[in-house]
Amino acid sequence: MSLKKHIIEIEFKDRLGFAYEILEPFEKHLINKSNLEILPQKGKMVVAVKFHCSTDIQFNQVITELATVKGVVSVTSRDYMPYEKKERRLQIILNSVSEGVIAIDEDGTVEHINDMACRIFSCSHDEVINRSAEALFPPESPIFTTLKSGHPFSNKEQRICTANKGIHFFISCIPILDFEGTTNFGVVATIKDYQQVEEITLKLTKKKNVVTFENIIQQNSKMKALIETAKVVAKGTSSILIRGDSGTGKELFAKAIHTESNRCSAPFIAINCGALPDTLLESELFGYEPGTFTGATKSGKKGLFEQATTGTIFLDEIGEVSRQMQVSLLRVLQEHTIRKVGGDKDIPVDVRIIAATNRNLEDMMRQGLFREDLYYRLNVIPLNIPPLRERKEDIQLIAQHLIRKLCLKLGKPEKYLTKESITFLLAFDYPGNVRQLENMLELAVNLEQTEKIQLNHFTDNLNLQPGTALINNNSVISDIKIPAPVNDNWPPLKEIIREVEKQIIVKVMQKNSSSRKAGNVLGVSNTTILKKIKKYGIVFPA
Repeated sequence: MSLKKHIIEIEFKDRLGFAYEILEPFEKHLINKSNLEILPQKGKMVVAVKFHCSTDIQFNQVITELATVKGVVSVTSRDYMPYEKKERRLQIILNSVSEGVIAIDEDGTVEHINDMACRIFSCSHDEVINRSAEALFPPESPIFTTLKSGHPFSNKEQRICTANKGIHFFISCIPILDFEGTTNFGVVATIKDYQQVEEITLKLTKKKNVVTFENIIQQNSKMKALIETAKVVAKGTSSILIRGDSGTGKELFAKAIHTESNRCSAPFIAINCGALPDTLLESELFGYEPGTFTGATKSGKKGLFEQATTGTIFLDEIGEVSRQMQVSLLRVLQEHTIRKVGGDKDIPVDVRIIAATNRNLEDMMRQGLFREDLYYRLNVIPLNIPPLRERKEDIQLIAQHLIRKLCLKLGKPEKYLTKESITFLLAFDYPGNVRQLENMLELAVNLEQTEKIQLNHFTDNLNLQPGTALINNNSVISDIKIPAPVNDNWPPLKEIIREVEKQIIVKVMQKNSSSRKAGNVLGVSNTTILKKIKKYGIVFPA
């Protein structure tokens, strides 16, 4: 006769001898109790009992007799024992993680294994649970080393050869110790499949290499407006012409536009048009047929326009392209087709063109150096990146970001700019823009042995003098006066910087009605401006 499983919950008022009385009906009817568990619940006493009955009559007799026991408040059925519910919950939690999890007891017996671990080891839960972990791991595995020594291991690479396949994974092991940390009750091991780690690494690498507008460090209002415009036009397919001085980050902008566009999953291909002669540039852009010229590959070559299909091609230094090449590019923009060098077939291409230049294309058109029709095809959406000298409030922010990146690249501890260095960088003109700032900082990071980048790294190693940029700048502070040397003896550098800083604050405050506005112009807080005014004893007319 088969036995049917039952679980009941008995709520009662605690008293002496109660436990004996509630067990008596089970003994009387010869019912086997497999589990009994006290449930700690607020304001009441509850016990759960798991047992097996041969008939429903036998079950009803037990329930009836339990209800008559003095102090019993209620007898109800439940689906699971509390410990079963906890184990089920734990198993669901373990199965929800992306790593394999295996727990063994002090004897090396497998107590828990999740679904991911079963997949990695090509086994089922029932095949390994309550069995020795030696069925999964060789004797020299870190899991047994941790079991014996109590020492944890992290991300140990391991390979196991089974009859069916080879298993390659990383394993981390943590001992299960008592509250005193002395007795080892077992080990919990987490398993990362090697292929899984490779996929994560690949995703992170791709993500790291993707440029977004978040990579453009700025707080200048013009830059903010420019980025918002670029985000909007990125969703379209129209040609974009990025204008800006050398070193302002035109390619960075182009990459961010591509990332923001609907073409982001397709290639982004950049080429510097000014770096190649016409013949080579043509074959690079359009490709060539087999045997077109000496040294050509036998199978011919795909050009960059074909390689960038459904994606974006970035034509940097477009102002350096010859008139002949301008005609070829105009054909691509008008017909959306290319013709390989040495070929006679038109090949359709679906590519968005982003061009960039630091040249004055309007002057070049007037001089007959740049075709008007190509200019208007490229300049559908113009984006003008302001030079660094026109966004002084960005300099400190960009400098701190570059220093952090350079320290990481060069394997050096993070460094910081002194106040004197920041003042100097804010006063410099940057004809080479962000690229020049990065070069200046890279030299300083390489040479500086302490955590602070001092002013002398710029003035000594780069032969730069404070205020040089300001004299050449056509801004409101172009008439800054630097203390002149007496008998070829320069005054102390701190004195020069103090005087220049004082003059800058006076000039900026004359153009701005408040310390807050002046602080925004100079990239500092209004509190800093007020402190400097007090420090230098600056008095403004009422």
